[in-house]
Amino acid sequence: MPTSTRAGRFIVFEGIDGAGTTTQVQRYSQHVRRMRRLVHITREPSDGPVGALLRLALAGRTTFGSAHLAQTMALLFAADRLDHGTSEIMPFLRDGAVVLSDRYDLSSLAYQWASAGQEATGDFCDWLRSLNRFARRPDITVVLDVSPDKAEQRRRERHGAVELYEVASLQAKLAELYRDAEKLMPGDHIVHVAGDQPLDAVSAAVVEVLDPIIKR
Repeated sequence: MPTSTRAGRFIVFEGIDGAGTTTQVQRYSQHVRRMRRLVHITREPSDGPVGALLRLALAGRTTFGSAHLAQTMALLFAADRLDHGTSEIMPFLRDGAVVLSDRYDLSSLAYQWASAGQEATGDFCDWLRSLNRFARRPDITVVLDVSPDKAEQRRRERHGAVELYEVASLQAKLAELYRDAEKLMPGDHIVHVAGDQPLDAVSAAVVEVLDPIIKR
């Protein structure tokens, strides 16, 4: 059985829609299990009550007033994150698990900043950070940098419904923000992996940067 005697690790995967975060979370979890470590996969929006509401909004099945949509979404994501941390992330970390999260608060800063239009000022970014000041910091965040064209191709191949933020112009802006993720989250441990590579090459690069965090 996997051991739970080691310190837990909180690892976040980030990138634009179609970057491959979900795929790499699944692949790395299998690698961690082979190391005989406890591993728990989670995501944001979470599966909690606020996360369920956010998923409806992203799918266009519920709507909010458009005047301050970026702010409304930021508040909901922050509320979901605090609930997510308390009810799911922290308990698994206390048990010594490696917690792999498909997105976290870097997504909030990038997506709300990109969608805020003229309201995207330095003060707005500071406000976004302040909403998440009680969120547990990741031990490391892996940003999968993918070209917007490649990501769009992957989204089309999924044959799923188009979600709220899956607009080409917005995704291009998001790609720029993710390339400078360190400016959005100063002080966080962030690494970049080229996500346009073949799948196995991306997974190998992820293993290379994360294994030292798991094993130390």
